[in-house]
Amino acid sequence: MRIITGATHYGVWRYLISAGTARLADEMLVLALVLLVRWRTGDDVLSGVVLAAYTFPSIVSGPLLGAWLDRARRPAIALAGNQFVLGVMACALVFADAGWMPVLAFAAGLTLPLTSGGFTSMLPRLDADLPRVTAYDSMLFSASAVAGPALTGVLSAAISPVTAVVVICALSVAGGLCTVTLKLGPAPESSHGSLRAALRAGARHMVRTRPLLAATVTSVLSHGAIGVLAIALPAHVVSLGQRDGLAGLVWAVLDVGCVVSLVVMRRHLARWPPERILFTTVALYGLSLALWPVAPNFAVLLGLALLSGTVMGPTLASLITARQRYSPADLLGQVSTTGASMKIGAYALGAAIGGPLLGLGSSTVLLIVAACQLVAVAAGLLAMISSVDTPAA
Repeated sequence: MRIITGATHYGVWRYLISAGTARLADEMLVLALVLLVRWRTGDDVLSGVVLAAYTFPSIVSGPLLGAWLDRARRPAIALAGNQFVLGVMACALVFADAGWMPVLAFAAGLTLPLTSGGFTSMLPRLDADLPRVTAYDSMLFSASAVAGPALTGVLSAAISPVTAVVVICALSVAGGLCTVTLKLGPAPESSHGSLRAALRAGARHMVRTRPLLAATVTSVLSHGAIGVLAIALPAHVVSLGQRDGLAGLVWAVLDVGCVVSLVVMRRHLARWPPERILFTTVALYGLSLALWPVAPNFAVLLGLALLSGTVMGPTLASLITARQRYSPADLLGQVSTTGASMKIGAYALGAAIGGPLLGLGSSTVLLIVAACQLVAVAAGLLAMISSVDTPAA
């Protein structure tokens, strides 16, 4: 096993700072968009439109960006460009009229898959211990998910949502400048003559490679249900006699459980195929979620959230590992960004239908979310059986 020391150690930390800053800015912006629109216009409908404008473009742009990133001679410049675009759009949002806000959010969201899938596709090119740096990268997602909304909430409450957006702009520019300095290994030689051919090859590979398709199907369906949970959780917290804002604390505890679990388990994950770990953790996550509706008070709910985070911890690392293991090097960027864009789209769709579902009661919706995790695993297992196995080149 390669030891991360010297220049390699420095390169890994520079990557983690770059990716972490990018993801922190993204996690902050999701909440900041809603708060900024409500603060300036008081229009909840416009808040939803702006948030959708930020998330939905990546469904289309993800595969194209990934295929282009696989062929880019200087991918660090492409990743940094994403951050600079986000910074400029965030700055523009501060001064824009309400009618321009969806347009600016749409422009910022076009390159969103690079923040997650784009960075993770660079992990094999860091010349470091891949399982270890993959675990670190997964921890970044959880840490950003805790810190981003919390920082936005604090800044918005203490000063104003405009301050939060200005901080996002500063983080994006700083992250972009750091990303420019990344030292990455050479791009793998592409076996596809054109970008269009690469796109066709990437789509065909994702569909025909059984474990990769299974991991993708499971993760997308699971994440879509989490979009429903994002809408249902504040209402459920209110049903326990607490303010809806304390739903953020539940998410934070869940993400802390993810980080702790991954720290403990990361040395052992290589013993099993990544898709098997993914199936197991998503199923356990579903079973633990089924306990949430019976929590008699908020303190017990926090304990169950910690349990859910603990069983969910290795999920993302296993998904990233599956993409690395079952994809040829010249398609990894496309596979990563396509998977990321599908998850973003599923989450947005889940959030959109979460509101109407609340008419059933928050406890019932939580049980639906739990059941969807088991359905996601079943769909993944079915994909393993029904798809054509094509080995990674």
